[in-house]
Amino acid sequence: MATAAAKESYFHPYFDDATADVLLQSSEGTLYRVHSFILRNTSGFFRTMLSLPQPIQDDIKPSRKQQEIHTGDSDSVMERVLRMMCGLEIPRWESFDEFEAVLELIEKWDTPGPLSFARTALPSPMFSDEPLRVYILATRFGWQEETASALVQTLKLDLLSGEFDAMLCRLSSRSLLQLVTFHDRCKARFRMSLDGTDLFAAGNEEPRECSCGKRRDNYPWRILKAKIISEFNRRPLGDRILVDMAGWPESAACWRAKCHCGNMYYDQVSTVANIKACITAASQKASEGL
Repeated sequence: MATAAAKESYFHPYFDDATADVLLQSSEGTLYRVHSFILRNTSGFFRTMLSLPQPIQDDIKPSRKQQEIHTGDSDSVMERVLRMMCGLEIPRWESFDEFEAVLELIEKWDTPGPLSFARTALPSPMFSDEPLRVYILATRFGWQEETASALVQTLKLDLLSGEFDAMLCRLSSRSLLQLVTFHDRCKARFRMSLDGTDLFAAGNEEPRECSCGKRRDNYPWRILKAKIISEFNRRPLGDRILVDMAGWPESAACWRAKCHCGNMYYDQVSTVANIKACITAASQKASEGL
């Protein structure tokens, strides 16, 4: 019982101004003294709450009256949001989980200032490894620039692997449609480029004859192309294709393919360069209009 009493009387060292007229209590029992004018001016939630008529507490001396509010929120989240609201130094973010928890409280308290501050942190490198979570938050708050950037970054993910099903369920139907459509548009652009004759005439033009007059069999290119498209469909960023392709048996067979007269069917250097150009153009063209 002594421990509980000590915990209840603990004031946070950064929020222990005795002149403050509002006393916030976290779920752990920590007390935060905050001036009501700060809460009113920075939070729609507290502006409404503090405008409601309060019961008269005759047993408390007027000089010591403080309105007590039990928030039910944890210290780690409350402290960071209150720091933002009061203009105090903000510690570095520790994790994406912490960031999301803070955004939940920011949304609950309706604090536009802290929300704008959190928005500037969303594109930071520490969150770049989880583009789908960034996309979920960006669409949730209607941040268009961050949404467009996150969409491109989600191309590194295999959305159909089952790994991301729980996160995909957090998206609204409109945001999910936008995500799926963007990925499908990238895949379609890439397939169209790889099937064209502008860059891949040697493999895609039919009929195609060798300089000796013998008709060429483009089977090796068709097999390699199918493999490339399959890998791109799985992960539409395509940044691993050129690296992994060096070890594929389909690649080796394609680069070895030649006519009976000795002429090579495909030039490896120019073909790889053209594949790289198609990979780069696919996401760029799909991003148009975002």
